[in-house]
Amino acid sequence: MSQRHRKRPSRHKKVFSQSDEERNMNSTQLFNRHFKPDCESGISQFTLNGADEMKRPVILSVLLGGLLVSTSPAQQANPPQQTHTQQQTADQRHAGHMHAVSQQASRSVAGQVAAGPHGGSLKQAGTLQLETVVSQAGIELYVYDSTGQPYSVQSGRGAASLRIVGDAKRYRYDLLPDGKGGLTASVNLSKIAGRQVEINLQLVGLPGLARSGVQLKEVATVPASEMQLAAAAIARQKICPVSGKLLGSMGDPVAVDVTDDRVFVCCAGCVDAVKASPEKYLTGTPGILVSSATKEDAALIAAQKTCPVMDEPLGSMGNPVKVMVGDKPIFLCCKGCVRRVQAEPEKYLAILASQGIDAPVLK
Repeated sequence: MSQRHRKRPSRHKKVFSQSDEERNMNSTQLFNRHFKPDCESGISQFTLNGADEMKRPVILSVLLGGLLVSTSPAQQANPPQQTHTQQQTADQRHAGHMHAVSQQASRSVAGQVAAGPHGGSLKQAGTLQLETVVSQAGIELYVYDSTGQPYSVQSGRGAASLRIVGDAKRYRYDLLPDGKGGLTASVNLSKIAGRQVEINLQLVGLPGLARSGVQLKEVATVPASEMQLAAAAIARQKICPVSGKLLGSMGDPVAVDVTDDRVFVCCAGCVDAVKASPEKYLTGTPGILVSSATKEDAALIAAQKTCPVMDEPLGSMGNPVKVMVGDKPIFLCCKGCVRRVQAEPEKYLAILASQGIDAPVLK
């Protein structure tokens, strides 16, 4: 290597090097050696003399590094603790949250559905109680104060937005004072009897009520009339449990009430049979008994001629099968047809009736 590129020794190498004694000292000992208090001024200061003055940067860096290292474990061992004020503020926030939850729970309990004086659902709306009555004649709204006393609605007006559950379309009706202490929307709801409806109610103009008024959401079922309930029951029952005939084939079905149960029969002639043996007929469906035809059934088999299930001549597949639907017999070509009659007895009685075959009641 040429002299031109030879590395020159540093002139400061000896100046910034620590002595062997200082290298063996820890940061506290090194600090105490060079750091002395000034008793007169009360201010502590470095006292570096002579060659030590040139070591100031090195000593400062060693001291600061030692101090940082010595304080870090202490900080980690003792993390900052919440002050009393901080803890109190956190407790207040928690208490406020719990108070809000408590208020929400109270509102939820207050919003539970209860029965009102007019038989409608009673709900809390602010300081008022609102009773909603839904009938086939329309929607009625009654207002009560916090003590349950009727609230004057003569100056009030309202609106009801109705939607049938499962349908997106809405229908709007005005609620007006009816002179009977309530607000009424007269509308024929009989066509949706038995259907569940969702109603958004808005009420304004009451004394002491905010300008924004009161809003309430109600879910109710439009009640069915006695006639509609009877028609639905007849449609479910289908046949007379005594005669096995279709309900309605002998005129308007007759309802027979036994204790808390009701059953429909085809005519007045079947009423006594139900009252004499209610446990036999109150199921609403006739008992079905299966047996083989006998010689005594020959005349009935000849009159019926064919099987109502397979339309095959009776006797073509062996001895006909006799099925008693209530007190009425149906003859089948084979046992394979029995299940169909058991599943839909009224269907096969109707087939025979359409053929002009009215099997006699056997007692």
